[in-house]
Amino acid sequence: MKICVLNGSPKGNYSISLQTILFLEKKFTKEEFKIFNIGQQIKKFEKDAKEVIDGMLESDLIIFVYPVYTFIAPSQVHRFIEIIKEK
Repeated sequence: MKICVLNGSPKGNYSISLQTILFLEKKFTKEEFKIFNIGQQIKKFEKDAKEVIDGMLESDLIIFVYPVYTFIAPSQVHRFIEIIKEK
């Protein structure tokens, strides 16, 4: 199974929220995880989101991961969803 992970944390790979996904990646070694740090690299994806969109289309499962200390998705995640709608 191909799993696309959209990490909305501005901390990227150092995100505490991402640690759950990294654990699952170690536990389910037969699954293919592709992680995109949309929160940290939103400016890059505003210019060209083809890589992420292709990753999403090729995947069997899409997981959004982001910090929940404010109980809402970060603005970077909202912006990414807008980018996807535009495409």
